[in-house]
Amino acid sequence: MNSCDIRFPGYDARSARSWIRWELFLDMDVRDVLVTPRADTLQIIHRYDPDPVAWIEMLKAAGFPEPLIGEPVGVAQPGPVAA
Repeated sequence: MNSCDIRFPGYDARSARSWIRWELFLDMDVRDVLVTPRADTLQIIHRYDPDPVAWIEMLKAAGFPEPLIGEPVGVAQPGPVAA
């Protein structure tokens, strides 16, 4: 399983989690949508590669503000390896 964060600046996504989750379940690769410590951010659990363009369009069509999608906050990114 993979995950990425979806952030709605200035919007209480935590309160709308159920509706957002319902819309994202239209993508068969989305397995769950979880709350995070931030009220404006949710975590999408998905199989395979993320499809942020489709997710953004689904949510905008459902009337949600346009979100930002990226790597989960606090997850270490791969860096250079010392030789």
